[in-house]
Amino acid sequence: MTTALMPLDPTVSPQQASRVLSIRADLLPSEIRDSRRARRTRAFILITLILVLVALGGWYALVTAAKNAADDEYNQTLEQLATVQSQQKKNEDIQQMIDVKQGNTLLSKELGTLLAQDMSWANLLDLIRDTGTDATVDITDISGGLQDSSDGKAVVEGAIGSLTISGTADNKKEVAEYVEALGKLTYLSDPFVNSVTEKDGAVTYSLTVTVTDEGLCGRFTTECKSGGK
Repeated sequence: MTTALMPLDPTVSPQQASRVLSIRADLLPSEIRDSRRARRTRAFILITLILVLVALGGWYALVTAAKNAADDEYNQTLEQLATVQSQQKKNEDIQQMIDVKQGNTLLSKELGTLLAQDMSWANLLDLIRDTGTDATVDITDISGGLQDSSDGKAVVEGAIGSLTISGTADNKKEVAEYVEALGKLTYLSDPFVNSVTEKDGAVTYSLTVTVTDEGLCGRFTTECKSGGK
């Protein structure tokens, strides 16, 4: 038996003659491909959703931290403001107390200068009446006033005013005793009888006394003392 050999093509090399052709074919059913594609899509969506949630959580944490820091700073600012206001108010209260005290001191000095010629008239008049009671004479009228050195008139040294005293007595001896008692008072000096009239068993008198500067006293000047010697 004779085997016939095919003649070799001189244009084809031995490597080309032994080469295996690469042939690919997708033999999977479409349902499996769609199922795999659906799973990949769901996984992608799930991963994307997780990443979005993580990003939102991080953003919320940053915002919360920033808000807490802002609240802390705001509270600290309020505390500092309250402290400053409290100190300022305390300083203002202290300054007001100092101003009031200084104002009272200045006012007392001004009143002391203004009321340098002040006199306790109530004390002086009570003293004159009590002296008249001790001398058993009745006093019906007391008039007078302080002298003013600014009117150009001469002022007796130590004298600041004069009083005119009128009243009644049982006899002239009582009037004389009353004049003598007035002369012993610190606030008064130089008692002078202007007139003594006796009628129907009663004596009417009028006398003048000088008020001395020893009687000057008041709240803002010299403390008032008793007028007896």
